[in-house]
Amino acid sequence: DSHEVPLLVKLLAAGQPLSVQVHPRADLARRRWHDQQSAGAPQILADGNEKTELLVAVEPFEAFVGWRPVGEAAAVLSRIPSASAAAELLAAGDRIAAIRTLLAAEGLAEAVALLPRASIDAGLPAIECSAYETVAITYPGDQGALLTALLAHVSLDIGSAIYVPAGVPHSYIRGLGLEVMTTSDNVLRLGLTPKPIFADEAIEALDLDTAPQVIRRVIGEPIAPQGAPFEALLGRRLTGVRAADEADVDASQELAALEILREGRFRLCLAIEGTATVTTDAGSVVLNPGSAAVMSREESAARVSASGLVALVADCGITQTGVLLREH
Repeated sequence: DSHEVPLLVKLLAAGQPLSVQVHPRADLARRRWHDQQSAGAPQILADGNEKTELLVAVEPFEAFVGWRPVGEAAAVLSRIPSASAAAELLAAGDRIAAIRTLLAAEGLAEAVALLPRASIDAGLPAIECSAYETVAITYPGDQGALLTALLAHVSLDIGSAIYVPAGVPHSYIRGLGLEVMTTSDNVLRLGLTPKPIFADEAIEALDLDTAPQVIRRVIGEPIAPQGAPFEALLGRRLTGVRAADEADVDASQELAALEILREGRFRLCLAIEGTATVTTDAGSVVLNPGSAAVMSREESAARVSASGLVALVADCGITQTGVLLREH
């Protein structure tokens, strides 16, 4: 139930590029979900909820997310003969037609093999060219590989994050991250995967105007994307007190942790490195790495002490329909 459990959390280890995908907005998800209840209708969505997500880098992380500037994307694609028509459409301002043209392109194996050199010749930074090389090696001949030329490249240091609203295309490339999501399993894929691809439905879900939010932070600084239904904190060596005299205690981190764990909201604590102890009025629980504790909106404020790295996540009182549950 998205009201009782308003968010999902997982550790995402991307050892290779993950699928190019998009999540439907609330209105589209509800309509598509309703339509597929008819007998014999294709079962494409898992539920009728909107899916937005936040990726916090636990280790350095790379992703393709949101739209690359048209000029840059066209410069890459124009250097691949079978993608030149898509480059022209892109330069003319028709991104959707460019996507459909790339999905229908012939000679994909040759085209994908040219992608790394095309990115170099287009003058993209070395880290981005390396990402395209990884895509080409991992997914030779995959229709989604050429689509990554349309996507912006983002590199995150530990503690930084990227917020991906529904409708924003993305593909996680490599790294370890904490993924926070609204309660939905809706994923529409366009490539870089052996899983089913629903191109028409994914294209319908694309938002050409909304951009992701890149949030530059370090460990101990709260992450609260604008308009997001949740917030997060990656903390290290928390004491669980409001103030401390010890010189090695980060008071701002402690205050941020207490704020995110206040009562009246759904909260989750995940131990990543070392152990963590979560304390509420009901008692305490010790978490080993990989274990988590969940606190409902009805439970008291919580405190966390941790010997190593811990993730704290809380909802912001916004339902799937965007109604504010409570003022803060």
